Amino acid sequence: MSEEEITYATIRFHKSSSGLQNEGKPDEAQEPRKVGHKIFQYNQEKHEFQKTLNNLRQEYRPMKNDNYLRNKMLRNKTIECVSLKDHSNSLERKQSRCCEETKVVLKCKQRTGTSVEGYWFCCGIKCYFILGKKHWIGCKQTCEDCSLSLLKTDDEDELKFLQVQINQGGYWIGLSYNGIKSKWQWIDGCPSKLDLNIANLSHKTGKCAFLSRTRLENNNCTNVYPCVCEKRLDKLPDLLSSKR
Repeated sequence: MSEEEITYATIRFHKSSSGLQNEGKPDEAQEPRKVGHKIFQYNQEKHEFQKTLNNLRQEYRPMKNDNYLRNKMLRNKTIECVSLKDHSNSLERKQSRCCEETKVVLKCKQRTGTSVEGYWFCCGIKCYFILGKKHWIGCKQTCEDCSLSLLKTDDEDELKFLQVQINQGGYWIGLSYNGIKSKWQWIDGCPSKLDLNIANLSHKTGKCAFLSRTRLENNNCTNVYPCVCEKRLDKLPDLLSSKR
């Protein structure tokens, strides 16, 4: 029996070049994943930034509106202040102008049919009319018939100015005592703001006030004094007929 010849062969497998490259550079397989992660992270940050920006815009909008309103109010106040200043300057210019006393005949609604004569002068924004002697109610009625008013003022300086013009005992003014309300008030019903305690007015000695050369006094309303009527210069009607 012949011996069988046995042949041994060695088989070798060679790796491809591509496989070797992948095996040598494992990080390159991770690059797309890293890029995707960065894009996602960027989108997240962009979203957060946009959200913060929107919040800031929401907060800024009312602040902008408030600032606009404040500026508008400031402009209005500035315009108002300038207007008041101009008005004040105008009044000061008017108050610095006074005219001398002039005899006058008033066109009034007289029940007796007689004209009303007196004297008048203007100073500042008011004109004053000195009429003949009457009791307090008579003065009030005559002033009203002539579209005037018995003197009403809470200005101490105005009273001092008028006292200088007085050349008689005193003049009825539009101040009287209201027994129901227990207070001194002007003919329009407004309470007096003058310091009547200093004037020492007492309704027990008379319920009508008159202005003397030295002070404000009161007396019985049936006593007779000249009347002081008044009218604002800008409301003075065509009721004058000057006599020289």
